[in-house]
Amino acid sequence: MEFRVLGSIGIIDGTRFTAIQGARQCTLLALLLLNAGHPVTKDQFFEELWEDETALARPANALQAQVARLRKVLRAELGDEFVSRRLITRPSSYVLDVDPLDVDVHRFASLTGRARVLTGRDPEVARGLLKQALELWQGPALQGVTGGPICQSARAQLEEDRLRAVEDRIQLDIVTDGHAQAVGELRKLAFLAPWREKLFEWLMVCLYRLGRQAEAVQTYNQLRARLVEEFGMEPSPSVKKCLLAILNQDPVLGGVERHGAARTPVRTSA
Repeated sequence: MEFRVLGSIGIIDGTRFTAIQGARQCTLLALLLLNAGHPVTKDQFFEELWEDETALARPANALQAQVARLRKVLRAELGDEFVSRRLITRPSSYVLDVDPLDVDVHRFASLTGRARVLTGRDPEVARGLLKQALELWQGPALQGVTGGPICQSARAQLEEDRLRAVEDRIQLDIVTDGHAQAVGELRKLAFLAPWREKLFEWLMVCLYRLGRQAEAVQTYNQLRARLVEEFGMEPSPSVKKCLLAILNQDPVLGGVERHGAARTPVRTSA
């Protein structure tokens, strides 16, 4: 039995997925899963489940009612023994006592952490771990959750972690498969996240190393036009430095990739 946070909140039993219904029930379970094995205080639940706790006539009773509903859902899916042993009530908190690695978000963190340790000495294994980690994502994190600052912060951090894992995997793809294989995905990611200028740097360098210098310069111009139009800002000094290196055919960028040549990670600046 496993739990999903990276997508719709729910329970995975083999190949069967059961989504939790209701925004407050999703938020309640999400908070417990994000803190698997650790207590979540009642004050934290109040902050996430209700914008204004003081508007509730009996806040403690309202929270107990939500927990009772969640117990009913979990009992239907996991049985009485699981609920009685694992969903623990304490005087000022609740704990969902499950193995963190049975929750996709914690397994994602474990896989990406192991991958980064292995990147330097075994890039193939590291790439495989990152692929496994990214396959856990079945949609935006905490989908269906409308919680307060804790959930909002967690959602933003998880998306940042996902993009970083994608970037790390692309770097390893370049080492293993060459620059040509990375160009398509870099174009897509750069379009979706223009504020992550590092993606544009990598795309520019990949195109340059493939002998497509004009496209590399065009990529810079597209980035600049979009940043100016949408954000009212110029590209970062790092991206400008990358453009200058391309225009000057700076040896620091490496030579044009030849079929069968050794591949190196994209490094655009110190």
